[in-house]
Amino acid sequence: MKLTAFVLTVALFGAPSLGTSAPSQDYIKPPEAALDNRSNFVTYDIRAALDDEAKYLRGSETITWTNRSGETATELWFHTYLNAFSNNRSTHLIESGGKLRNTKVKDEWGWQWVRELRVDGDDLMGSFRYRRPDTEATAPDGFTQNDDRSVFSVDLLRGVKSGESITIDLIWESQLPRVRRRTGYKDDFYLNAQWFPKLGVLEGKKWNCHEFHRSTEFYSDYGYYKVTLDLPAKYRGEDGELRVGGSGRLTDLEVQEKGRDRIEVYFEAPSKSDRITEDHHGHMPMVHDFTWTADPDYVVHKDTFRFSEWAEEFPEEVAIARAAFGEDVEIELRDVDLTVLIQPERADQADRHVRATEAALFFYGLWFGEYPYEHVTVIDPAWGGRGAGGMEYPTLFTCGSKLGTTPDMYVPESVTVHEAGHQFWYGLVGNNEFETSWLDEGFNSYTDSEVLWRVYGAQRKTTDYSRISVDGRRMSGLPAGGKTGDWLLARRWEIKGYPALQPLRSSGFLDFWRDQPWLTFQSAYDDPRWSDRGSYLRTPQGDPVDKHAWEYRDGGTYRVNSYPRTAVNLRTLKGLVGNDVFLRGMRHYAKTWRNRHPYADDFFAAFQEGAGVDVQWFLEDAFRSVKQADWGVSVSQSRAAKPAGWFQEGTGPFLELTDEPDVVEEDVVQAKESEAASSESAEPEDAEEEDKAPWEVSILLSRNEELCLPLTWQVTYADGEVETYEWTRAEQLEQNWYRWSFESKRKVTSVVLDPDSRYWIDADMSDNQWHAEVDEITPLRYAERVLSQWEHMLLWYMSMGG
Repeated sequence: MKLTAFVLTVALFGAPSLGTSAPSQDYIKPPEAALDNRSNFVTYDIRAALDDEAKYLRGSETITWTNRSGETATELWFHTYLNAFSNNRSTHLIESGGKLRNTKVKDEWGWQWVRELRVDGDDLMGSFRYRRPDTEATAPDGFTQNDDRSVFSVDLLRGVKSGESITIDLIWESQLPRVRRRTGYKDDFYLNAQWFPKLGVLEGKKWNCHEFHRSTEFYSDYGYYKVTLDLPAKYRGEDGELRVGGSGRLTDLEVQEKGRDRIEVYFEAPSKSDRITEDHHGHMPMVHDFTWTADPDYVVHKDTFRFSEWAEEFPEEVAIARAAFGEDVEIELRDVDLTVLIQPERADQADRHVRATEAALFFYGLWFGEYPYEHVTVIDPAWGGRGAGGMEYPTLFTCGSKLGTTPDMYVPESVTVHEAGHQFWYGLVGNNEFETSWLDEGFNSYTDSEVLWRVYGAQRKTTDYSRISVDGRRMSGLPAGGKTGDWLLARRWEIKGYPALQPLRSSGFLDFWRDQPWLTFQSAYDDPRWSDRGSYLRTPQGDPVDKHAWEYRDGGTYRVNSYPRTAVNLRTLKGLVGNDVFLRGMRHYAKTWRNRHPYADDFFAAFQEGAGVDVQWFLEDAFRSVKQADWGVSVSQSRAAKPAGWFQEGTGPFLELTDEPDVVEEDVVQAKESEAASSESAEPEDAEEEDKAPWEVSILLSRNEELCLPLTWQVTYADGEVETYEWTRAEQLEQNWYRWSFESKRKVTSVVLDPDSRYWIDADMSDNQWHAEVDEITPLRYAERVLSQWEHMLLWYMSMGG
């Protein structure tokens, strides 16, 4: 513990107290309990003071917790997330190998010390103990020194029956870390997330309160928050504008002077107005976390989202939604005030953050139900504070950007749409991010790609050199070759007993010189929906999707399953049932589980109920297995051979049919006359085709993987006619191939599987089409560009860059 920081804090702010200094505020009566065992209700009243010099927080909080588990609670479990950064033997840092977002952990630790805890006035510190619910019993021998302190519990002196409430008072202190894993400081910039002791979720008889793992996020009860922050006065600018943001909204008191050089700031989440305003789904707004930020350099940009403006820009999307949901469903959305807290060097991107945020509010709200709060805060982290970027919290989220970008590069548009979208998937539908990360990350990945495509079109791909973006991409990868390649290319020379040399160490300037992008690069544009599929195919069979986040095989399978694979599965589900049915199922799920905590089975049941379909077989295969889908088609086609050999007429003798029949002089004369007539008036080509032998066609469909879906396929003929067929799921389960052989007067020009691209889950689409005519030019053009790149690169290496 940093004793100096504690002494300084006490000297500045006095001894800790459980008394409240926040303005009095009667909370609205809690919403009625939902019909499950985990919809507890909670209110937090938090008071905290920041020592800016020591990067130290001193706080107290009063929690009112209502048990709705259906069982009697005999203990309380809490998260102290900041203790994940207290030493290198925490679960988080053991799993991270001492790395966090590519930053080596040095001496910039963070921790949280709970000094007092009382329940209804009873001191419970005597039963305080740290817990390791995930690693204590299952940790391998190599992790026996685990000293994780991100979870603790206390025993209750009296049980709390379901329906009863208790009051919990805590005093705590926190050393903030240099910004990492979306929390901490960088100079005067702060993003304080998971910064206070927070209750886990009681589910029936058991507390769901996991350690803070490398790949996990958060899980907590819904309720109300009231927060009072004691801050240095520098966080209110000379113009009087507050450079502080938080979940919810500032109260009527907003900011109060506290001495000459400090201010007190008051937030409520949801706001007082929101807590008395029912949303379109009939729910009273709540939140399940509180986060705040401060930076004296923030430029404050304000705007307002208006549904009417977006409905005018995208009338077809509104019409599609109305057709899917019916006229009796309210799809018009409320106005929402936006505040963008942005760094001065990127202030000209503020309007782009606004448009991306509004895009999410419009499309997510149109499809899944409105954003029920009056305000949202968008944060652009400070330079050097990238570890705070790209994270979601109720009514507040952080982005990530850089200079020199355009909207078609999706920077900052992509991360802004994604994090704003988390206000719906995680914020309003509050799945357990420890155990079902895919229910928010994957749902959000699906939706943000749909939004980006509609609003911004294809993404222009670029290559960065020292953070400067150059248009286009390499046509092929760079040379590899292990140690031999490193020697030959002068990237790294190693001799045992001597320091390694790197004559041609990678750098932005050197790489730009080597690549010569103006000569070798190719412009590229990507559909973000197809990018989801490409990302999914990196590790398509590593793990089932539905798995605890820390139990995936590795970080790669966690990311693939939690993000793009789920997006691909949902897009395939939409193709299976149809767009309108899909939208009804998803909206019903979002409505049913708003302000609640769903798991996989809850999604499966709610979706099918709202959609009116039975697709349990697909949901089980797609989300709870590693089954893959892959179809292919091959075609053989040729003219029927001329008859030759011995043929029998009826029951008579066999007669030889020769290739050339006997020809007499009279026949020759008639042939010449016929040829002359045809030269004067040629018959149509179709007539000539009629005289030719028919085409013998054999089409073979194959299912090459276990997962099967009803498959549409099309045959196109030379005259342009298209015939559509379906290979049913039942037929595929009975036999994994289907052959259709037939004779046709018309030539088959193409056979295409899944012509409408309904099934994004197909692992190999290269064999989904067959064409009679082959494009021979495109491969040559591609090969020429690849050879050009390698020619320039090899010449550069040959001359060592000279």
